[in-house]
Amino acid sequence: MSVFEVKDHHGSPTLFMDGQPVFTTIYLTVRNFRNPDTGWQPDPHFEEFRNAGFHFYSIELPTRFDDAYDAATGSFNPAAFSRLDDLKRYVAIDPQARFLLRVGVEPRGEQSAWIRQHRDQCEVLEERAKGIYPTPSYASKIWLHDAAEFIRTLIRYIFEHGLSDCILGYLICGGDSSEWVKIGPMEDWAGDFSLPMQQEFSRWLKSRYGDEQSLRTAWDDPTVSFDRHNLVPSPQEQAETDLFLFKDPRKRRKAIDHFQCLADLVAGDIDYLCSVAKEACGRAHLAGAFYGYVQEIVWNNGFFGQRLADADVAHAAGARSGHAGLKKVLASPHIDFLSSPYSYGFRGVGGEGSFMSPQESVRRAGKLWISEEDMRTHLWPTGSYYGQTHNTRETANVLKRQMANLITHGAGAWWCDWGKPTGGAFAEPELMQVFSSSLEIGRAALDLPDRTSASEVAVVIDAESSFYRSTLNNFDMPSWRNHAWGIVRMGAPVDVILLSDLLEGRARDYKFYFFANTVHFSAAERELVKRILRRDGKSALWVYAPGFVDEDLSVEHCADLTGIRLRMTPRQWGAHIYISNFEHPITRNLPTSTFWGTDMRLGPLFTVNDPDVTTLGTVVINQGRCEPGFVIRATKEWTSVYSAAPNIPAGVLRELARHAGVHIYSESEDVMYADRHFIALHTVRAGAKTIRLPHQASVWEAYSGRLVAAQCEEYIDHMEAGATHLYYYGRQPLT
Repeated sequence: MSVFEVKDHHGSPTLFMDGQPVFTTIYLTVRNFRNPDTGWQPDPHFEEFRNAGFHFYSIELPTRFDDAYDAATGSFNPAAFSRLDDLKRYVAIDPQARFLLRVGVEPRGEQSAWIRQHRDQCEVLEERAKGIYPTPSYASKIWLHDAAEFIRTLIRYIFEHGLSDCILGYLICGGDSSEWVKIGPMEDWAGDFSLPMQQEFSRWLKSRYGDEQSLRTAWDDPTVSFDRHNLVPSPQEQAETDLFLFKDPRKRRKAIDHFQCLADLVAGDIDYLCSVAKEACGRAHLAGAFYGYVQEIVWNNGFFGQRLADADVAHAAGARSGHAGLKKVLASPHIDFLSSPYSYGFRGVGGEGSFMSPQESVRRAGKLWISEEDMRTHLWPTGSYYGQTHNTRETANVLKRQMANLITHGAGAWWCDWGKPTGGAFAEPELMQVFSSSLEIGRAALDLPDRTSASEVAVVIDAESSFYRSTLNNFDMPSWRNHAWGIVRMGAPVDVILLSDLLEGRARDYKFYFFANTVHFSAAERELVKRILRRDGKSALWVYAPGFVDEDLSVEHCADLTGIRLRMTPRQWGAHIYISNFEHPITRNLPTSTFWGTDMRLGPLFTVNDPDVTTLGTVVINQGRCEPGFVIRATKEWTSVYSAAPNIPAGVLRELARHAGVHIYSESEDVMYADRHFIALHTVRAGAKTIRLPHQASVWEAYSGRLVAAQCEEYIDHMEAGATHLYYYGRQPLT
């Protein structure tokens, strides 16, 4: 039986099969397992992917929790997993086939025998919730026990029926869409008010505070006790803020604690169920989950056009999602990989396809990132949205863009073939050739001597920021947009990292730090950040309300953190910045029409009130006020830059990075990915593209094998609009 594990290989977590590194590329088939039809259907696309070089595949487990559950015994019927025997049919087609199983661990709906038997273990949402189906509370110990037994029974069946040789691993799926998010957060409905969650919150509070007097002090409530059965904050308590978008921790600690408890709980559930899977298979197979969407989870059901016509559009799912427990998940020895669909921000031609999680934190934790490439190709039904491509050329170039992203970030992926019940989302020879070439490039890249990140820029994400803010997405949306519209076009590669990794010493040094959503620091954390940043010429960029929240709300905290004094206006409005000083090296070469900001209401509003800074730009806020809003404070040891508005353009980010001493590869503002051996461009505009290498090398375009330039430090290549070129640079060709 093959043994799969994830371990370091030349500086990056890598899938190993029987002690040998492999490029993690997976085909997710829809035939024969995803559909309820039990009859076997010929699967020509399986053979197409096999012929392109794939040997890893994924299926959705044909047996649901409810299919196998026996209410009379409270156990699971092994015979319910018999449809898995059809895996042997696929192995007959590809003897090297290994399968990643998508394992759903939740019973759901009124017809579920488990739900009818354990209705008191189900999630309870606020009264205005509508149109939902019952599911277990994440806090239900009965459900967690039974979910574990479901996994054990599944894996026992696999081993007893000779299927273990064809298993790669298990994707443990919970929540509404298998992604460990319930419906409530996607609609901004408060919960969970079930008895299991009330009991779990009580246990969590005892662990955090130790004694009731400490809890009473923290909550400013002389009557609260651990034994109360209504500890979960009410919908009003969860939603209330004290200064527009912000919660004052002195008044809202109850809600903040609840959000933290939920994050710890979901992370703990995933950790435990992955540990069950690892133990049951003798640690021979992988275990992982969809989780950690803290860079992305600002959307809602309205964004996806799901559920009802009046689905929520105004709120972010982050605080109530439970995904903020990423640090805990990354520390688990039982979790080999994490996954998400690639970003929904701007998938189309000219856009980008980054990860929903701080991928460099995932990589430094030794976990493999496996992207779900659920690309809507031109072969999907018309009107499939999500950046759908329109013809073979567009699909091929977006495929190359996505492959370049994976290769330069040391990641893997599976490609979803679910556009039609019969599959065929990539069923053209030209597309299968892209896959075949990509696998050759990816496999060759595994042998390169240094696969660590080459980034000199870190984008810092605070997973817990949403606990201290309104669930309104007024700041989140423009901040999220900044990645696709600015960050990946700045001309230098970027690592996205967790703030906790920076604070706790797990992040390496960078030249330029972009603090994207870091509104909360304790006094001790501010001191730690200052020690990290205020040395060796480092630069930091801060946006909107950096450090505004400690144990209270104060611009003095912002000044202490950033070295820049702000003025707070207790009003709400949009904020827009224009460059008003073109004499500084950062702004000298920017076009006059450089503007950024948002019309979504920010509140309170911030401007700069500091005589010791240089004003580079002016922010326009309520009453048409024009005040300093983009400034720089530079010392011999460090540089601090502040922007009063989010969604900073690529050109501004590029000049800030250049000023920080970051190597700039490209000035063209195309989507760019790079590591120590590859540079990729995906274009919006046709033209001659100039790329500067970090050292002298020869350059080949990896897909065509074309020698672009020999022994150079700079080269020019002509590209069409909507094209992707993946350049390899070194002493000799890659393959």
